[in-house]
Parts: sequence; structure tokens; C-alpha cells
Amino acid sequence: MSRLVLAFAGGAASVLGLAVLPSPAGLLLPAMAGLLLWRRQAVIAMVLGGFAWTSLTATLRLASDWPCVRDRETVAMTAVVAAPATLRDGRIEFDVQLAKPDVADPRSRLRLSWYEPAAQPMPGQRWRLAARLRCRNGMANAGAPDRELDLLRQGIAGTGYLASDVTPVLIADERWRHPVERLRAVIAARIDAALPGRASAAVLQGLAVGVRGNVPDALWEAFATTGIAHLMAISGLHVTGCALFVLWLLRLAWRLPGCGQVRARTAIEMTVIVIVTTGYSVLAGASLPALRTLTMVSIVAWQRALRRTLPVHATLATAALLLVAADPLAMTSPGFWLSFVATAALLTLMDAGTGRLAWLVAFLRSQAAIFSLLAPVLMATFGRLSLVAPLVNAIAIPVFTFLLLPAILLATGLSVVAPDAAAGIWRALATPLDATWPWLQFAGHLPGATWSPAAQSLPLTVMATLFAFGSMLAPLRGLRLAATAVLLGLVLGRGERPAENAWTLTVLDVGQGLSAVVQTHDHVLVFDTGPRWRGGLTVARVTLLPWLRAAGIRGIDRMIISHGDVDHSGGSALIRESMPVGQIITGPDMAVAGAAGACRRGQHWRWDGVEFHVLNPPAGAVGSDNDNSCALMVAGRGGSALLLADPEASAESALLSQDIAADIVLLPHHGSRTSSSPGLVAAVRARLGIASTGLGNRWGLPDPGVVARWRAAGTSVLDTAQTGAVTIRFGAQRGHIDARANRLESGRWWQRTPLT
Repeated sequence: MSRLVLAFAGGAASVLGLAVLPSPAGLLLPAMAGLLLWRRQAVIAMVLGGFAWTSLTATLRLASDWPCVRDRETVAMTAVVAAPATLRDGRIEFDVQLAKPDVADPRSRLRLSWYEPAAQPMPGQRWRLAARLRCRNGMANAGAPDRELDLLRQGIAGTGYLASDVTPVLIADERWRHPVERLRAVIAARIDAALPGRASAAVLQGLAVGVRGNVPDALWEAFATTGIAHLMAISGLHVTGCALFVLWLLRLAWRLPGCGQVRARTAIEMTVIVIVTTGYSVLAGASLPALRTLTMVSIVAWQRALRRTLPVHATLATAALLLVAADPLAMTSPGFWLSFVATAALLTLMDAGTGRLAWLVAFLRSQAAIFSLLAPVLMATFGRLSLVAPLVNAIAIPVFTFLLLPAILLATGLSVVAPDAAAGIWRALATPLDATWPWLQFAGHLPGATWSPAAQSLPLTVMATLFAFGSMLAPLRGLRLAATAVLLGLVLGRGERPAENAWTLTVLDVGQGLSAVVQTHDHVLVFDTGPRWRGGLTVARVTLLPWLRAAGIRGIDRMIISHGDVDHSGGSALIRESMPVGQIITGPDMAVAGAAGACRRGQHWRWDGVEFHVLNPPAGAVGSDNDNSCALMVAGRGGSALLLADPEASAESALLSQDIAADIVLLPHHGSRTSSSPGLVAAVRARLGIASTGLGNRWGLPDPGVVARWRAAGTSVLDTAQTGAVTIRFGAQRGHIDARANRLESGRWWQRTPLT
């Protein structure tokens, strides 16, 4: 059984490595071959079946996407709210399905944002509104989250925001359309009403009904750094706890007068447990870990009711097969792998023995096993590892399992039938939780609380996981030593560094903004940190910071903030909070605490054989913030790059008095018509120009005329909105320049196709 499940999963996983999906007609061959080989070669048949089924599922998902050729098109629609809304800073985010699907695919589910909302949409409500729709898009940077894949996995065909000049109108409240989602929203609203303005309200909403989007970023960061984020999502632990709690209540009920002689007690217990846990899993949002555990609970209950037994590993394999067959894209979810790997680790340590000491030893061993086995998965998925997680979880898991979870289950049930009674429980739970958050944040900020290893190759990550799991199944000293060595290599491995006299420039994909990183053999410079969105969120959290961690960069020698515009300086505070920054240089008229001073023409330094020259602004310069933005020339033996922010015509004229010829240039002002004058283009004589822009930005950047001007001068132009992050490696010898673009090098079928 396990071999067949692994074969099916392997076939499904192979689809994730494709750049282009096979056509539906092309899937007939592997499907037919699988059917013919089923009796003689079941393993091969399952591989082919997993491949064909996943490819077909992915093709159907992509067919409902909102097309990128219609990006930013404003569409009038009638839509039904399909899920509880999430409250963000200054906006509400909610999913809708089109009631009149004449403007898009009828299967489409769209995720919309309503800025300065006049109401909170509830599931089942039918609205008439106008929204500016965006195609399923994300920024493409190594080591960063893949938003396009995440949206596809959730069934989101497009995103958008409500047009400000059209007032949304509530047409009808059809609660029957999405009754479970409506109930989730109602319970979440009642928790919020019982705990107005308290951070614990958002946490309890997530624990009770899976509405986690309201949890403050500071708390999510504390959960991540202490390794207890898994407790904040409806996971296998929650569903298992629910099943055990129901079983305990039933065992108490059998002791009541007249209940002791009830026939078929086991069958009744198992039926009630399956019904209650199913209801809880659905009410909590049916997350993948919850569904995995629900499947296992159902299988075990079925066996108990029929008085049959099945090996635990076979139960786990059956659950995996059912989930992957129902939704092959579930394999792309970190929760899927974390859930199954953690369960597998626990299964290897089931023989706890008897007595309190034996149980304590088994619990500690299980924590060590889970920490070791999950380390490769966590590092590959999230880019960091919580070193305090074993200790924090050793305290948090028992408290959560035996105290918090039963109270949450009780309050959730009462919220439906007796809201006032439930409100009292929510308030009682919030008091100790609110007192806990400062301690969690303190633990997360302890020196060495987390470790961000450099991203390693997929084969090494897989090898480390297999070695760790194998050492638990077969506790041989040699195998354990090998597993420890591979894990240490994964955790302590360094990122790729340029050789002496060589250097690397990476222009990140940060949307409509700019962020670039220069690496020499022993030094790192960050030039701008990307934009800040409406509501205060910074793009650096999902672009620059993950990229730095994946590259093995744990400190920045110098950070230049070219000027104060939020599309260039938006992430500077986050980066300073997240890792050491040696020196900060800013544009004129910027007040940044701890800054060493402002950019001035003539500043110069040398790192590892690479020269850095500040070219703008000149001392005493007057003018706009854009014209006074920092300009930096970086030159080594292999070549040079001119890093420009937002200089316009007058600043470009001043630059012409210097030698600004460079192999690579960042197009000034993102390729705006107010910059890239003919004189500048001719003086730079670049081989490659890079425009850092956002897809479908409202300014139409880079301007087609500006791009044509650069190309006419012999400069190839790349646009990060189309290519993703661009990395240029300058060798230690003249002319050794290698340029690579993220989307062009590692494109996958779920990513939009670059137009460049």
C-alpha cells in the first residue's frame, strides 16, 4: 500500500517540475498506459496515474484564471461573498463568486479588497459592485513565497479592489448559499464583539473557526520565532484533541443511569466522533492538516466499529492517497508536508512504555524527533528555524491540548446556541492569552532564538529528511551519525559568495519600487528596500528579507536609501529590525535614526577589489527629492553597473560631467519619460538596462518610448515585472558577465508567461 501511495505522489509531484503542462490530448497516452500496466506493474501504473490526474487537475484550474491581457480592467459584476472577510489595516479582504458569470469564467473565485469600507460583507450576501481586476500574479524572487502558486492552490482565479467611484450595493442576503462559511463569520464576529480591540480576539478566531487573517503581524512573528505557529492554525493536533475530547465525554455519558447497557457502544462512539470532528474540521475552514487528521480519524473509527485493525503506517498512507487524489495541488502546501512528516515522526516513537517517567521521556523524544525531522522542511519552506521551539512547545502543547483546546471547543459550540455564555468563556480565555504574548515576543527576540540558514539544493534537503527519518526507524549509530552530519551540513551551509575581485548585483522583483543588492567576497550592500503598501505592510517582508536569508546573508555592511519616496525606502525599518546593518547612508533631507550621513558626490570606498563611487547628489545641491536621489557606480575587473534611483532631466545633466559609462544600468525613475534623456543614454552605453516596475502599474512604466531609446543605443532592456528578479554575476576578469532572470530561468506552468 505504501509503495503505491508513494508512486502516485511521485507522479503527481513530477508535474510540479514542468515548465509547461501537457495538452489534454497528450495525457491520453500516460493514462492508457497506466490502465494497461495496472495488473503487472502497479507501481508504474500509479506513477502514470498520478502524473495524468495532476496534469488534468492543473489544466482545469488554469482555465478559470482571469487573463493577464485584461489586467487592471474595471468590471461591473454581481457577486456572492463566499468566505468570511478578513480585516486589514484600512481595508477588508473577501472572496466572491460571480452570480452572473458573463464577465469571467463561472468557476472563478476572486479575492477583492475594499478600501475604507462602509460595511463588512458576509458569506451568502449578493452584491452589485465594480472592481478593478488583477490576474493571478506574484513577485518572483529566489527564496521568497510563491504567491501565484498559493493563489492557485486556494482556487483564486484573480484578485482586485473595488472601484472608488462606484458605490457597492447589497442586493440580497442569501444565507443558504454558503451556510458553513456564514456560520464561521458569525462566530468570528461574536468573538470580536466579546473582545473588542484585543489581540487575543484574532487568535481565538483562528483557533475556533480558522479565520486567521486578523492576527497582527507582530504576533505572527512571535509565533514563527518561537516555533508555535502550528498551534495557531487548525491542524491535526486540534482535530485529534477534538476527537479525544468527544470520546471522553461519551465515556462519561455511559456512566449515567440507564446508559451502561446500551448495545453497540463502540459503533455509537465512533459515529459520534466522526460526525463531530467532521463538523469541527469544516467549521474551521477545512485546512489540509485538519483534513488529513480527519481522514485518519475516520479510518480508525471505521476499523474500530468493524473490529478490524490496520497498521498505522497504512492508515497514514491511505489518508495521503485520499487527499492527493482529491486535490493533487495539496502537495504544494507546506502544511501538507509538515503535517505528514510530524505524524510520521510521532509514529516512530509510539512505544512509550508505562509510568509517568516513561511518558515524559517519550514526550521529550517526540519533540526532539519532530524538531529534527521537520528542520529540512521548515528551512526549505520558511527559510528559518526556531531554536527555542522544542522548549516552548514542551510547555505550550500540554497547556493547549488539555486546557485551552477543550475550552475553545466548548465556547465555539455555545457561540451558536448561547452567545452570551460563550462571550464569558472568550473573555476568560483572553486574559491569560494577553498576558502570554509579551513573553512570547521576548522569547522570540532572545539572541539565537532563530537561525536562517542559506538555501540549499533540493536533493540535499530530501537527503537530509530521508536520513533523519531512517535513523528513527532504524536507530543504528552509523546511520544516526550520517543523519546528523547531513542535517548539520544543511543548517550550517553557506550561501554562494563571489570570489575575490568578483561581485554580484541582484535587482529584486519588488513591484513598483526598487531594491538591489551588491555582494562582494566579504561584504553586502543594499541599495533601497522596496515599497510600502497601503495599510503599512512592506514588500520587503516577502521579497528582500527572504531573499537575503536564502542567500545566507545574516548582516548588511552598508545600506543606501536613495531618497524618501516610499517605493524606495518602505522596507528600511523592517530590514534594520531583522538583521544587523553596519552603516546607513540616505538621500538628503531624510531623517533616519542611526544614519551615518547623506550621499554626496565624491564618496568612495573599496571592498574586496571592487570600487564604489557615489555620483549624485553634489554637495550643496538644491532641487527635488528625485533629483537629489543617490546614484552609485560599482566597478570591478569583470564590469561595472550604474545604480540610479529617480533622477530626472536636471540631475541627469549634472551626471554627464562625470564618466558614467557602465555595462549595466538601472533605468532611472523606473523607465519614466521624465528621465533617460538622450544624452544620458549615449553616455552610459550600457549592454543591459533593468527597469524595476510592477505589473500593470498605473503609470505605464517603463515607457515604450524610453525602452525604444535605450534599445536603439544597443542596450537590451529587462523589466522585473516580466522577468522577475535579475541577477548579474561579474567575474574576476574583464568581460565575464552572466545575467539571469528568475522567470526566464526557473519558470513553471503556474507562473504567468513573461512578455519580454
